[in-house]
Amino acid sequence: MENFFKVCLTVLTIWNLFGTEMVIVSAEVRSSGSSYFVFQQPAYPRDCKEVSNACSPTHNASGVYLIKPDGHPEPFEAYCDNDLDTGGWTVLQRRRLDSVNFNRSWKNFRNGFGFLGSQFWIGNEKIAVLTNQKRYQLRMDFENVAGETYYVTYDEFRISDEWGKYYISSLGTFLISDELKIEWCPANEIFSNETCERTCEDPDTCISATSRTESEQCVCIGDYLIEQGQCIPLNQCNCFVDEKGSVLGEGKFYINSRCTRNSTCRNNRLIDESYQCSDDATCDERNDVRKCYCNDGYEGDGVTCTLEVVPKDCYELYVSGTLSDGVYTIYPDGWPSGIQVYCEMESNGGGWTVFQRRSSASVDFYLGWLDYKNGFGNKNHDHWLGNKYIHSMTNQKTYQLRIDLRDSASSSKYAVYSTFSITDEADKYRLSVGSHSGNTGYDRLSGSNNKQFSTKDQDNDGYSSYDCAEGHRGAWWYGYYYDYYYSYCREGNTCYFYPYGNNCHYCGYSNLNGDYDGSRGTHIFWRSNGLNRYGCSLQYTDMKIRPV
Repeated sequence: MENFFKVCLTVLTIWNLFGTEMVIVSAEVRSSGSSYFVFQQPAYPRDCKEVSNACSPTHNASGVYLIKPDGHPEPFEAYCDNDLDTGGWTVLQRRRLDSVNFNRSWKNFRNGFGFLGSQFWIGNEKIAVLTNQKRYQLRMDFENVAGETYYVTYDEFRISDEWGKYYISSLGTFLISDELKIEWCPANEIFSNETCERTCEDPDTCISATSRTESEQCVCIGDYLIEQGQCIPLNQCNCFVDEKGSVLGEGKFYINSRCTRNSTCRNNRLIDESYQCSDDATCDERNDVRKCYCNDGYEGDGVTCTLEVVPKDCYELYVSGTLSDGVYTIYPDGWPSGIQVYCEMESNGGGWTVFQRRSSASVDFYLGWLDYKNGFGNKNHDHWLGNKYIHSMTNQKTYQLRIDLRDSASSSKYAVYSTFSITDEADKYRLSVGSHSGNTGYDRLSGSNNKQFSTKDQDNDGYSSYDCAEGHRGAWWYGYYYDYYYSYCREGNTCYFYPYGNNCHYCGYSNLNGDYDGSRGTHIFWRSNGLNRYGCSLQYTDMKIRPV
């Protein structure tokens, strides 16, 4: 658009159109004819035309003069342009480049700002008083980057006072110096270097930043949006929401302040639907989105809220519909941030929380007290959950314990205990188990009932002569203490003995945390005639709990 021009200098001037004494703001000098008014010369000229008339031709130079329009309490300085046509122009505004900021407040434009010798706005209050004492012509002069000058005029210019918001109450007839040189922007667009235009269909996306080819051009900005190539006020867009005061993008919604109405933009049309919060929800605005939010302890979209599932164990997950084996987060008493556990959901009735598994030698179980307290290993494979978690879980409900075993001949057996719990760390995680059932043939854990937990670095077995956890190379609840001559230990059914000097010793009939490939007395064992090799060197174990 080569006919567009960039404003580097503008001058607004006014000129009185009645009688021989005139005050101007424009460049085209016009007279109302031969009418004259008789008046008494004031102490100060009322405008620059009276300044021009009062000065001799040799002293009538352009510059700053004192004037006092009728009704203004005090005289003030104004810039008078006496070089344009016959002179006498009162300059209201001048801009060159951008050395003075014109993006100012109402008060600044009311009182005026800038420097009369260069760039300025004389002030709306002065303009109002000035233009209401006589009839004035307005002239606006422009100069583009090529140095070409243009002007437009309005033959009767007047604005109201501050009470009327300085409304332009009169402009009169418009004339232009060369209409072929100036091209006006379409309706509702302005000439600007701003780069962000938006559409009614997508009011949140800027569309002009990458497509603009000129630094300044006609743009649709501010409270105007583009629809079908036209720039229209945003309140005329089809998805404009009165209460919100803005336009919704396609697919976006807005809930009114009482959460009784939902407005959604669909296919560039605003769809209003009734909306109501659940009895268990609150109408609120969060992260700039107002809607119904379910109250604490409930989950849903706010219109429908159900009790939130915060599972304490795998069984609560199971009854809520989680039916696949895997690692899940549960929230036992005392652990509000949750812990991860392996849940057995597909066998043995489902809902089992696994706290121990042995299936290979990939994880070393000959570890210390802190390791067994906090847990170790991979929840999907071999691991110990951690005594602090086992204590919290088994003391929030009544749980049963199931132990699954697989021997060296790949024969699977199980043992179930009607109740299972351990105490806290202060009591060394003391074991409590109920009655036994299953098909292992023998009960090999009840002998550990009421025994404290022992690790290689904390000997709590109650036997002063030996350290059972060290001898059996496994952390466990040890409860029996037997010594035999070494020759007896060589018999096949005594694989749970470990050598000790010239004798052999054992601390119980089970140890599921021993060395996976250990030797006599240090391996994983559950003494039973129903298991291959009397239950020594087991190939698989897991321990899990479920509420009774």
